[in-house]
Amino acid sequence: MRTEALLELLQPGTDPDVAAAYASYGERARDAVFGFEDEIAFLDVETTGFDPGRDEIIEVAAVVAKGPEIRARFSTLVRPERPVPLEIAELTGIDDAMLADAPRVDEALAGVAELVGDRDVVAHNAIFDRTFTEAAGWKHPRGEAAWLDSLDLARIALPRMRSHRQTDLARAFGLLVEPVHRAVGDVETLARLWRVLLVALDDLPPGALAGVLGLFTGSGDSLARVLAHVAAARPQTSFDLKRLRQERLRAERPSTLKDAREAEIASLSVDEIAAEFDAAGAVGRMYADYERRAEQVEMARAVTEALNEGRHLAVEAGTGVGKSVAYLVPAARFALENSVPVGVATKTNALMDQLLYRELPALAREMPRLRYVGLKGYEHYLCLRKFRRLIGAGGPAEAEARAVAAMLVSWVASTSWGDLDAVNVHWRQDIRRAVAASAPECTKKRCPYNAVCYIHGQRRRARDAHVVVTNHSLLFRDAVSGNQILPPIRHWVVDEAHGAEAEAREQLSNAVSSSACTSSLSALSTRGRGGLLESVRAQLDAGDDARARADALIALVHEATTIAESFFSELKEIVVPGEYGREAERITARERAEGPWSRAAAVGWSLVKRLDRLLAEGAAVVTALEAAEDDSELKADLVGQLTALADAREALVLILEGDDERFVHVVRSERRGESVEVTVESLLYDVGEALAELFYPEVMSVIYTSATIAAGDDFSHFEHAVGLDRLPDGSYTTLRLASSYDFDRQMTVYVPTGIAPPRSSRYLEDLERVLFDVHVAMGGSVLTLFTNTKDMRTLYGTLAERLRSEGLRLIVQSRGTSAKRVADEFIADEQLSLFATKSFWEGFDAKGDTLRCVVVVRLPFAQPTDPLMEARKERERSVWWDRYYLPEAIIELKQAAGRLIRSSTDTGCLVLADSRLSTDVPYARRFLSALPVSDVERVPVERLRETIAARFGKGC
Repeated sequence: MRTEALLELLQPGTDPDVAAAYASYGERARDAVFGFEDEIAFLDVETTGFDPGRDEIIEVAAVVAKGPEIRARFSTLVRPERPVPLEIAELTGIDDAMLADAPRVDEALAGVAELVGDRDVVAHNAIFDRTFTEAAGWKHPRGEAAWLDSLDLARIALPRMRSHRQTDLARAFGLLVEPVHRAVGDVETLARLWRVLLVALDDLPPGALAGVLGLFTGSGDSLARVLAHVAAARPQTSFDLKRLRQERLRAERPSTLKDAREAEIASLSVDEIAAEFDAAGAVGRMYADYERRAEQVEMARAVTEALNEGRHLAVEAGTGVGKSVAYLVPAARFALENSVPVGVATKTNALMDQLLYRELPALAREMPRLRYVGLKGYEHYLCLRKFRRLIGAGGPAEAEARAVAAMLVSWVASTSWGDLDAVNVHWRQDIRRAVAASAPECTKKRCPYNAVCYIHGQRRRARDAHVVVTNHSLLFRDAVSGNQILPPIRHWVVDEAHGAEAEAREQLSNAVSSSACTSSLSALSTRGRGGLLESVRAQLDAGDDARARADALIALVHEATTIAESFFSELKEIVVPGEYGREAERITARERAEGPWSRAAAVGWSLVKRLDRLLAEGAAVVTALEAAEDDSELKADLVGQLTALADAREALVLILEGDDERFVHVVRSERRGESVEVTVESLLYDVGEALAELFYPEVMSVIYTSATIAAGDDFSHFEHAVGLDRLPDGSYTTLRLASSYDFDRQMTVYVPTGIAPPRSSRYLEDLERVLFDVHVAMGGSVLTLFTNTKDMRTLYGTLAERLRSEGLRLIVQSRGTSAKRVADEFIADEQLSLFATKSFWEGFDAKGDTLRCVVVVRLPFAQPTDPLMEARKERERSVWWDRYYLPEAIIELKQAAGRLIRSSTDTGCLVLADSRLSTDVPYARRFLSALPVSDVERVPVERLRETIAARFGKGC
């Protein structure tokens, strides 16, 4: 039986038969019998942190089981040498008082050793438990070979899950044993989960299981024993990747849609579209609790008119309008009536998923002929040709790559259509690049997997779809490519349009990064480790001219690698990354004439010359291979890497020359662990001008929509950003729709008075007071948004313990932790509060009591030293503030305010803790009037706590 938890954890778009199979595993695991099962141990530890050299075990638990029967148990708390950190105590509920009389770790592990004996030991993320127990003095008598990692097995057995954390899987299958995040409960949960994994593994198609086993055979990996046992109990079937895909695919229908430019377009009745939003209409039938919203109908009418007239439209639709359905209904009807495609481009994967797996399926039930498809760029899809080469001849030797390859085999067996973003692994760049499709490497119809290809199959489906859902990136990349990627779609909806300019700039700009450049070079050849060219050379006859050229090319690659390392090393002298985030420096005429950039540029030109020779020699090798009628996959891969280097060379020349005034040239650096990533970029200055030239001539209508694209009532900033103001008069219209929510009733905006301005030495002290008072008044459920990571970390350090003493828990968005994990933790606990930065200013959705207060600590003006903003100030002295700086900050503040009220029943307060809003600065009124409330309360900081508590406190 499917549970809500399982449905939430399944990847969107999971095939129905796969979803049904997953739903059966919990029940089947209770009665399943596996002939190979012997007694096995399960182990879990809780620790004071993640570093076994510094942190300590504070609880350990183990059980011994045979099949579903638990035969023995052992658990104990463990007294550490140092106090338990606050965050661990909050997570586990284990504090110093509980551990005062607990045994030391050697005594505890003696109990583990006695229980486990020489049995196999299962742990979830086993390297963690094994490393800690070994560091504390207990090593299994059979060493590493005895440890089985249920996390690795879960990824293979359940590839369609969004998370493979033990707690998430246990909830999905109804296996959870309390207490959670305690070894004593988690180890019992693990014993139950193990049986679900065995059932799921046994359920893999025979060919898939053979493919997975082939990767582990001879590897020395302890999971090979489990895989071999399961496979031995089934009929033997060989692994065939193409057959695996064919068995999973559905029949496709031929394309019947037309190019709208060549079709006779029939206009829709605006009144008929509006009627679909009545209770008896399509939208009314789609949702059980549907309520007609006047703003949604008005937007649907405007979208219908724009499609009918071939006109562009910009719509700001406030929270609660239901804009996605407002544009989908007329877009789908327009596509169906005229047999033409309509495209929808979004900024985020979350909205793509919402459209593809919630709104469009519901709409298709009311419009049965409607076909829809999601489409991303090449690099998002698995290349079966590259993947087959990776897993051939026993697969990759490295354990991490082998684990990913094994998961991908089972993922292919259970995924008709999908992309690599839905594979729940933390991708290492080189591994993803080894299996991801790319345009230069694609052999198209010459590929043996073309008929079952993920990317080309999805593109074929897109040519037959009435609604094609894609992302901003692919839409604008298609425009840059001369419309060589997407089907001929002449009518577009661009949702989340506040991000359109930034993504268009990304696609219209040029960049060379240290990691991408060195990766392409090392893929060709790396001293002592071989590479693509060594494989090419091995296929050529000794004495052959092509082989001599390959030898020369290898030498050039090594020389280019040395120069590239020197070039990027020089760049690191220009921009040194700080402790937080990225740093950037604009390359001005002055920098070009003197200083570090002039030295780096000299090395850069040397790199360009070496790349010129490398590319010429590489082209000769490709020609020689063609002359020898060598159609090997190596040739396609060689062309792909050379193309990537050619693109890097062109970008590098543009940056080094620096005389194209359409671009702003920048050096960026970012600290990634122990290494520093350096990138040189040429950012397109005027995106609107480029879109007016490349994009609009190829389309008939574009509907831009977002909750925040106007600065107050003014669309001029957005019109300029996307080039609408460069079009002839009458080409577009704008529409601003208020929210369907009653913001004056649901939301209050407070501006504390009497606090120091951001540049004051007293600023952080005053801000600490404001934040403490707000959190205590609200009793938790507060999201505080920062523009400065250093300030955020400083204030977290001073406030977390103070708030804990008030019974309130605070977490912080930290480097190295995914925003999704932080968001999930925040949403799961209604009283939890969060300090966060940029990724939480927009797109974060937490309804109800989970989020009752948003604090914005500083107005979100861009950094004055931002290279693009610097260039705008320099080039447009009289208008840069009003055209860019102020409206972008206003829109950003509106995004932050939009996090608070996410449903008609939500209530809460927005606290704007920037003293400039309580002064007479001219722009203060523009910020406040852009908010969706008619009044703002200015409250002396001394009365802030009592004022908020009186209206929003937990007792109210």
